[in-house]
Amino acid sequence: MSTEKELIVARMAAVRARLLRELINIDEQALTTGRLYGDWTAANLLAHLGEYDTLYTQMTRDALSGQLSKTGVDYTDIRDHLLPNRVGTWSLEKSVDFLLTSRADFVKVFKTVPVDQLKQKQRFHWKFGNKEGRSQGTINTWGQWRYMHDAGHMDDLTEWRKTLSESFLPPSKIILHAALETSSDDLWASAVLVPISERETLPVCGSWTLKDVLGHLADWDDWYLNIFYAMIGEPTTNLGWEEEGDANALNEKLVIANRKKSFKSVADHCLSARKALIAELQSVSDDMLADPYGGEDRVYPSAYHCLWAALDHYLDHTAVLRRTLKVKFPKYLLQFKGAYTV
Repeated sequence: MSTEKELIVARMAAVRARLLRELINIDEQALTTGRLYGDWTAANLLAHLGEYDTLYTQMTRDALSGQLSKTGVDYTDIRDHLLPNRVGTWSLEKSVDFLLTSRADFVKVFKTVPVDQLKQKQRFHWKFGNKEGRSQGTINTWGQWRYMHDAGHMDDLTEWRKTLSESFLPPSKIILHAALETSSDDLWASAVLVPISERETLPVCGSWTLKDVLGHLADWDDWYLNIFYAMIGEPTTNLGWEEEGDANALNEKLVIANRKKSFKSVADHCLSARKALIAELQSVSDDMLADPYGGEDRVYPSAYHCLWAALDHYLDHTAVLRRTLKVKFPKYLLQFKGAYTV
């Protein structure tokens, strides 16, 4: 059975991945100049999420070291109405990098929390401008607050993007990169919920096991990369199965082949294939990604859409994994419907 800590980490990853997905296919100008609410931009909001992860990382560290009762918490420097003063000049890249590294830091320290300290009450004094007081909480609750905070702002982003007009600017590579990274975090955080002894026996996607799913994702990331290369004019590789007409038959053929390999080999392939996609993404510009592709074997309108499909593929299978495991998450995290899902 999954531990409460594993479930919190998985939910943080799931909500963060969906939040970044809300910003797919939006150009950088809209992200950095369009007003989300008040004088906040979407880029400012991402930095705001990073600020709160940083705050709770320090709170958790202080609690674990027994120093929180002495150090307390000063909320003064992260007052929401002053946000643009702090991050208003940041580039989208800096805001996104802060978002990702701050969350990674929080998850890292949260995972180290001993079980007996997870729900231990932490008492501390706080300061907010000229106001001061005393409060208490648990590290377990702080972890829950991280995904609740994301979820609230994800709804804001969903509503905001409905107000955007059609843009003829290329969508942001920075956001696509971050979304691919967070979808990978999402997959592996949910994969942990499958008992180690059942990774090759427990069905988590139809008749497929976790090992089967990881192999499937790895094989198709290889395919996405090949299509991406073709679209940007780079040499492609003959994967040996491009001419297979029936996708379902091909998937079963590939799954059977992966079953002959060790779990570690399949998992390593899944990791390396996704890293290769992200590395190649970094090598091209926003304009090159969005450049319409008119080749005879055209599968996607542009290289951007090819990697968008790879993103949705991960989110779809990870949602199915959680749904099959009957994880008690909100319904929207147990299903996924995107532009490139069936």
